[in-house]
Amino acid sequence: MRNKRETDISSYMGKTPEQQPEITYKRSESGAKRFFKGLGKFLLTIFSVLAVAGIVTAISLAIYIIALASEPTGIDLKAKSLNQTSRIFIKDSDTGEFTETRKLYSTENRIWVDNQNIPDYMKEAQVAIEDKRFYEHNGVDWQRTLSAVAMLATGSDSYGGSTITQQLIKNITDDNEVSINRKLREICKALKLEQEYTKDQILEAYLNVVNYGNNCQGVEAAAQLYFGKSIKDCSLAECAAIAGITQNPSRWNPLIYPENNRERRELILSEMYDQGVIKTKKEYDEAMSESAKMTFVGFKSASEDEDDEDNDVQNWYYDQLFYDLRDDLARYYNISPDAASEKIYTEGLKIYCAMDEKMQNYIEKEAMNIDKSADPSIELGSVLMDFDGRVIATVGSSNRKTTDLAWDRAAHSALQPGSSIKPLFVYPIAIENKQLYFSSTVLDEPIEKYEYDEASGGYISGPKNAYGSYLGNILLPDAIERSSNAVAVQVMELIGGPSVAYEQAITKMNFKHLTELDGVNTGALSIGGLNGGVTVREMASAYTYMGNEGLYYKPYTYYYITDSEDNIILDNRDAVPKQAYSAETAGIMNRLLHYNVENSQNTYAMYARVPGWDIVGKTGTTDSDRDCWFCGMSPYAVMATWTGFDSPQTISDKTRSAKFFANVMGEYLKDKEQKEYKISKNLIPATYNPVTGLVISTDSVSGKYVGYYTEDNMPAFGSAWYDDSTYDWNAYSGGGGESSGSGGESSGSGGGSSSSGGESSQSSGGGGGGQSSAESSEGPVVPPEQGGGGGGGGGQSSADAVIE
Repeated sequence: MRNKRETDISSYMGKTPEQQPEITYKRSESGAKRFFKGLGKFLLTIFSVLAVAGIVTAISLAIYIIALASEPTGIDLKAKSLNQTSRIFIKDSDTGEFTETRKLYSTENRIWVDNQNIPDYMKEAQVAIEDKRFYEHNGVDWQRTLSAVAMLATGSDSYGGSTITQQLIKNITDDNEVSINRKLREICKALKLEQEYTKDQILEAYLNVVNYGNNCQGVEAAAQLYFGKSIKDCSLAECAAIAGITQNPSRWNPLIYPENNRERRELILSEMYDQGVIKTKKEYDEAMSESAKMTFVGFKSASEDEDDEDNDVQNWYYDQLFYDLRDDLARYYNISPDAASEKIYTEGLKIYCAMDEKMQNYIEKEAMNIDKSADPSIELGSVLMDFDGRVIATVGSSNRKTTDLAWDRAAHSALQPGSSIKPLFVYPIAIENKQLYFSSTVLDEPIEKYEYDEASGGYISGPKNAYGSYLGNILLPDAIERSSNAVAVQVMELIGGPSVAYEQAITKMNFKHLTELDGVNTGALSIGGLNGGVTVREMASAYTYMGNEGLYYKPYTYYYITDSEDNIILDNRDAVPKQAYSAETAGIMNRLLHYNVENSQNTYAMYARVPGWDIVGKTGTTDSDRDCWFCGMSPYAVMATWTGFDSPQTISDKTRSAKFFANVMGEYLKDKEQKEYKISKNLIPATYNPVTGLVISTDSVSGKYVGYYTEDNMPAFGSAWYDDSTYDWNAYSGGGGESSGSGGESSGSGGGSSSSGGESSQSSGGGGGGQSSAESSEGPVVPPEQGGGGGGGGGQSSADAVIE
């Protein structure tokens, strides 16, 4: 019998369909079906992603709108209506009471007219053409707003989308940004404003605030210019002519384009008639007839400003007060600086100024009295400041001030600081990190790859020192007193490079004029050859950390500000400082700069001494002696002074800044009781060996070489012996150092600093973190009684100087 496979088809023959086993065939899907199935999945995925994104966006938008709605409007219509003068008060140093010293008021062509003196024609004409549903909406006409937003989305703006309330806000805040974000801000403020004021108050303010061309702010000024009479005496046609100007003050200006204005005012009359505001055809026809033959008065006289030249010019402090207040109000209310300026001049603010009037008068007088015999066009900027950031006095020029809001070299000029920058970053950061202590041995030698030299096509070593040599191993106090550039750059590398110092400058000490290049160039924040610059005010506030246990306070020129109803809106009295450095680091740096002033032989710091007072500080000069600084303090105040030229050139007398400090600080201290600096009680004073830096004694602390240490960061005890004959304290070579030669050329491959009109340009080296040395030598200094200061050390010419 033949074997059959189980699957042999013959075994199924003859069976009925019911008996046959079911055979299933796998059929493939058609291409079209697979395509539509995949497309469906893709569309579902896209829809899901869009849905999730939409939800997230909606939530974010809702949060943003809620935040906008919670912001204050920054609008006081009552103050606007009164056009109130703001007043400045100064504290009497004897009584402690504030007395009014100055008024601030607007000079624009605005005459406020109350609601009852504005004719109904004027109100109706403005509403008819600008916002016909004004009395029906709650500040926003949603139909027009959605249309305006749609136009914005297509790249155009629609002024017509705004209601009168929104236009009022736009005019008061001067927020003219063309964006949906601006529309949202405007909408939120409009809704809030309509809750705070009636329709009549809003319309009254609008008619008194809006620009009606030719510097006319408000309908009264417009009526007097165009028709030579008050708005209350204007006819229906005249009111329509004024109302038509606001939408485009240039195009509809009746003095320049009378036919355009006629077209516009007759459109307004037609709208008023169609809306039923003009009740009869006769009234409408009469207004149209008057429009056809309307004439305008225009300017009666070419000179309206009488006796402007003899107006009282405000001092430098009031200028800075204005700028500070303007910026703070703009931030507080989220408005433009121009709108904030208008608030200052029109809203009856009470400004409690922080100025010391006596010292302000003195610093301005002494600035004009500096010796200019060697440098006739020398300029000066100086700021005297409390340790809590209060600006006591400030001056922005060595010349008499002839105008308000003049260019201020203490606050506006971004300058090169030279060596005055050294105590702010490299040394305190190293001390804070326990990498250095008061009497550490530091290396006065160049680094191998300091900057790129285009001439040779490679890196060269540097920087050069002002004294034309390198001293090898020296102690930190002597490196500061000699103003060693090489040591500062060595320490910059020790702390981790320029980015570390840059971060400290930006985040902890509020320097605003630095650039990103200053965060990569070794010579920038170590020896002061900046790509950006610093202001005198920034330097003064940065130095305060050494007198207040490491704190940084933002500078301020007012104690507090109130609105017209005596509500405090801005307050500096309880400002929260930043901890720039520890109290211990601040105390160590304070004592290091005390050593610098008291033992100065190699810089001009000796000229800053004030007899009977503990003065600390640091000089700084820049390439070719173009900028000279002294930044320092007494136990009562800190002061920074810059001298230089608006068009940079070499300064002949480099002692002025230190001398000016001594003069002004001496006057400030004249009637004050002696007191000591705030120095951390955690610091341990000790006498150290001036050659080894090792501690000699912590019990009997006296003499010239006294250092201050923390318990966990101080040197070991060592011998008190050193041989003066083997250590020449005033030599330009020694201590194992290698002479750099005559020092007859600048270590920088590029140009020097410049500071003209507040701008500074500085070569930053050819590449890779190199920084040209932009600062000059001060040279060995001979005390005044020995015949004055010397020139650059090591045969260095003033034209090819290096940083001190």
